[in-house]
Amino acid sequence: MRLLARFSAFALAALVAAPAAAQTSGETLEKVVILSRHGVRAAMSSPERLETATARPWPRFSVPPGHLTANGGTLSTLFGAYYRELYARQGLLAGADCGQVYYWANVTQRTIATAKAMGEGLSPGCTVDVHTVGEGKADPLFEPVKAGVAKPDMALARASVAGRVGGNLVAWSAGHADAIASLDALLMQCDAAPCPKAPGKRRVYDEPAAFLDDADETVGISGPEAFASGITESMLMAWADGQDFAGQGWKGLDEAALLRVFPLHQAEFDLRLRSHEVARTGAGHLASKILATLEAKPGKDAIGGPDAKMVVIVGHDGTLAMLGGLLGMEWVAPGYQPGQIAPGGNLVFERWKRVDGARVIRVRYAVQSLSQLREKTPLTLAAPPSASPIFVPGCSGAGAGYDCPIEAFAAVVKGAVAH
Repeated sequence: MRLLARFSAFALAALVAAPAAAQTSGETLEKVVILSRHGVRAAMSSPERLETATARPWPRFSVPPGHLTANGGTLSTLFGAYYRELYARQGLLAGADCGQVYYWANVTQRTIATAKAMGEGLSPGCTVDVHTVGEGKADPLFEPVKAGVAKPDMALARASVAGRVGGNLVAWSAGHADAIASLDALLMQCDAAPCPKAPGKRRVYDEPAAFLDDADETVGISGPEAFASGITESMLMAWADGQDFAGQGWKGLDEAALLRVFPLHQAEFDLRLRSHEVARTGAGHLASKILATLEAKPGKDAIGGPDAKMVVIVGHDGTLAMLGGLLGMEWVAPGYQPGQIAPGGNLVFERWKRVDGARVIRVRYAVQSLSQLREKTPLTLAAPPSASPIFVPGCSGAGAGYDCPIEAFAAVVKGAVAH
């Protein structure tokens, strides 16, 4: 509550200053869509399951598997407060109008709770209504196949993935030998990999890379990268949550060690979800909805209607990964791997009206650093999250903001969805 009160006061100060700080450049910010991953959650697997892959005990979360943690909620509120300050300063948001921001989330606890927590910072003093399709239903934005708005061609999807590695997953995996060794040494707590075999332990080396035949919506992959993907994500979540690994007897687990093992998760995620046919099926509907929301034309199917100044959509890391793959968007943030989507990381789409009258889209990836996450660091314009401007292929220009004319953005989205 103290943090929230502090940031509510900060936001109000920004609101008072907003008119004087309105765009001196003559540009006008007209619309913002934020597509966010949920915040810090508990591991999806039980501690007992995780401990079959580690030499040391696993920290315990205080919430059920997959749920947003209390620290995760605080971090999301801090991010929301930062956006309140930023967009009040830029003249998009104003005083007491509680209808300026529209919140949409997938139906999981962690996505809904993240949207609610962001709203506490972004819409202080307002009742934050988080919209969903309803419990037990599949949301087309996040699960288009289950919702019946997309039909995968699994043979083509697999070819799309296999074609990126020359059909040879074993050779692809061999390129990650250093990261595999680093992960083995970290999990089994030995000085150099491969660590001595331990009875009853699952190891990163145990299964060769291969395609799975039972995937029904995306292309399944097994092997060291798939093994690492789950375990390193759980490690990242626990680290970001402030969990005490050292108190459990772990040695050598710090930000540098995490960066050495992150490539495995990122490689698996990139290959499995960003390959074009997978991304087109998984993110085509979402891309079309984001476009309609940015265009905000009467009669268009915009999220939140055409009048919302901001739309916050909270989904999962796969949501952002597939959209990035579909539109060819790349990003990197200090302390993370290229394209990595940390808890609370988000893609920001802004529609600006320039002095020349042109309307352009500017895209960036914003994320809290590992230190900002673990230490629950307040975010301000003077101490912001990391922000990486994104070049959208076939659309962006050469200027600092990579301006993308909205008509060109529409053509890129429609072309990617259709092909």
